[in-house]
Amino acid sequence: MRPAQPNQSLIDGLSVLQALAAHGTPIGSRELARMLGLEPTRANRLLKTLALVGLAQQDAARRYAPGPGIHVLAAQSLRGSGLIGRALGPLEELRSRGHVIAMGVLWWDQVSYLYHAGAGAEHGRGIGGEALFPAAQSGLGHALLAELSDEEIREIYSDGHRLHATRPDNEAVVLDGEDGLLAAIEGTRRRGYALTGVYGAEDPTRTIGVVVGDPVVAAIGMSGDFTDDEVPELVDALRATAGRIAVA
Repeated sequence: MRPAQPNQSLIDGLSVLQALAAHGTPIGSRELARMLGLEPTRANRLLKTLALVGLAQQDAARRYAPGPGIHVLAAQSLRGSGLIGRALGPLEELRSRGHVIAMGVLWWDQVSYLYHAGAGAEHGRGIGGEALFPAAQSGLGHALLAELSDEEIREIYSDGHRLHATRPDNEAVVLDGEDGLLAAIEGTRRRGYALTGVYGAEDPTRTIGVVVGDPVVAAIGMSGDFTDDEVPELVDALRATAGRIAVA
């Protein structure tokens, strides 16, 4: 629920930190300001503040990159939540089925993948291996959005509520209509799991997603080329894994 008086400075600071962490390479303050739609002086002030507390740092060209404080927060949060530690074993076991296995959380209108690995990946290589991905295009995203009300989903996709977009290729999402996101999410609610992609389509990749925990802490999913007849067995396998993670 949106508070009556949200702290815009905090929102802007978090959006700058998020963009910095997701960019992948050092970035100048003016470029980051353009990307986020901020005044250059405001973006520069926020970056300098983040650098002061160790969450950002500058290179020789005075461009900004994540600072050591980011890694401290990441390590502390992973240890504090325990989610990755408890989920890693069950997720690695699922890879024996030959499909891509993923676990992610919802961040505004994006999915952040905590784990993403194919059948041939080395043990543990799936941790943090993927960038943010639009929830509207993600099986895990559909599973997580289905836990929200339609009103909450509309709020997420309203320009006045979201953090500044951190993906320049982020396209407007159509919510209403037969082919809109809300119709797809309602289908996910009816089934009890998300299913994206169509068997026999030009792109054979499909994704099944289920949520983990009550209350929900994440979603796990399986992506690959599988038939409609295979879906029930894969859903059962994902639900069993989700149950193991939740119990742990």
